[in-house]
Amino acid sequence: MQCVYRFFLSLIASCWVSALVMAEPSDGVDPRLTVNPSGKVPLAAVIEFEAPSTVSVDLEISGVDYVERRSNNPSWQIKPGSFRIPIVGLRPASDYQLKFTVMNEGEVMVDQTFEYLTASLPENPLAFPPISINHIEPERLEPGFTLLSIRRRALGRSQWLTPAQHAFSTRWGMLVALDQQGEVVWWYESDARTAGIEWLHNGHILMHRADFSAVEIDLLGFTHKQFYAENRPLPPPENPNAVAIKGQQTLHHQPYEMPNGDFLSFAANAYWIEDYYTSDSDPEAPRKDQWVMADTVIQFSPDGEIQWSWNTMDHLDPFRIGYDTFWAYWWVRGFDKHVDWTHANGVSYDERDDSVIVSLRNQSAIIKIDRKTNEIKWILGRHDNWPDYLQTKLLQPVGELLWPAYQHNPRVTHTGSIILFDNRAHGGALAFEQRLPIVEGFSRGVEFVVDEESMTVRQVWASADKPSEDSCYTNAMSDAWLLPETGNHLVIHAFCLPVDKITTEDSMDETRRSPGDFPYGGRILEFNGDDEVLRIEVSDPNDLLQWEVYGGFRTPDLMVDVE
Repeated sequence: MQCVYRFFLSLIASCWVSALVMAEPSDGVDPRLTVNPSGKVPLAAVIEFEAPSTVSVDLEISGVDYVERRSNNPSWQIKPGSFRIPIVGLRPASDYQLKFTVMNEGEVMVDQTFEYLTASLPENPLAFPPISINHIEPERLEPGFTLLSIRRRALGRSQWLTPAQHAFSTRWGMLVALDQQGEVVWWYESDARTAGIEWLHNGHILMHRADFSAVEIDLLGFTHKQFYAENRPLPPPENPNAVAIKGQQTLHHQPYEMPNGDFLSFAANAYWIEDYYTSDSDPEAPRKDQWVMADTVIQFSPDGEIQWSWNTMDHLDPFRIGYDTFWAYWWVRGFDKHVDWTHANGVSYDERDDSVIVSLRNQSAIIKIDRKTNEIKWILGRHDNWPDYLQTKLLQPVGELLWPAYQHNPRVTHTGSIILFDNRAHGGALAFEQRLPIVEGFSRGVEFVVDEESMTVRQVWASADKPSEDSCYTNAMSDAWLLPETGNHLVIHAFCLPVDKITTEDSMDETRRSPGDFPYGGRILEFNGDDEVLRIEVSDPNDLLQWEVYGGFRTPDLMVDVE
């Protein structure tokens, strides 16, 4: 008989804690505490034991910054077998007491207290992001944890990095969880650069990685599933259970779990196009035949079978281009001299009408697609340069509205609106247009309401509408959320560029200084109405490298659901 044990974390003063009985092999009969059993989550631990008969199990945790919640402590009735109780969510470098009790028919079989000193945060400034809480009002925040996907980069433009610098930047990644007070309570150490992360219905995390794979992990750091692009420019993963997504060259950016358990993602594949542009600033520059990377939205099942797809090459004009078409994005990822046409970077599902919402960064457009017919329902973005057959799909603005530009990660909110991070790279200019001075750059989180009957769009909230002394200009990555309980807005700037020092956003221009040449770090903001109630900075005080907060989310609890 299988038993499912589920436990949700709840807020206790300034500490969160989770415990769950999970069936696992065990050689011993006495309870024992094992710290970091996967080797990837230093703040996680498990109590392992063997139940000789049907017993009840109870765990009480007390210690620094912890208020005992005896009435909420879970107890379990379990069958004979080997079990373990995972413990996650404790603060680093803190002493805790874990009182573990096993009873059989009212008699105590085990009554043992473990003294547990949790791991300290790494002292190596290259091994852990420097997180600073600049402002926080816990009582006004959306309750829960903030999970972040964090990366590090060596200084220098991608195409100029040495092999050692490239390895430093791409063979490391980290997921970090912060509690209601902004304190680190969990982190996961990855052997590959992490990108988008998704909180799955089973309490696991699905993360995309720079090696064109997606990995599902639990809160103890164990891998449960791995998917990868079959034709990626890398060998298959060492994981013998990794599932190939057939026929795809890449698997990238932001995964999304659908209500039926399938996943939405992106696969970019190369197409040979004749007489293609060679410049995004000079329309008269000589043309040539080129390999062009075009994105396909794919829906795949947990066994890796593609259930649905939508190819941008079949529906859009490949000669409508934006800035950054000719940067080295794909060159350094194994596709030498390939052109970056669409650069899809965020996908969401709208179950109200079985549609998919996609962000195409280099098109400065968010597109809604009918999943049944593959028809485009609407396009949210500037009206310039679209072919005649798409003119009727363009949303008309109502009221004051600033069109998004080079945006990231659109999401359908619990109210039905669309929220996204508006990077506003190149000052919002499309290819061949004059770009604004970089010092005038700013980025923002922004929320729109679309009326599909009238084909109109209204801007209903934005963290900024113009540059200011406090602006954070973030020309790539990042995230934004409308939070369900408080209505707060969470805005994650991947990094803030030093706009007073950069002289070009063209990373291929060797004569001027571009973003890759400077140190920078990320910024996490939360707004209660127009009030900023959270500000966290992630930056190197020594200016030795670049820290990037790719994105993240707020979850009301840490949940584990294991059979």
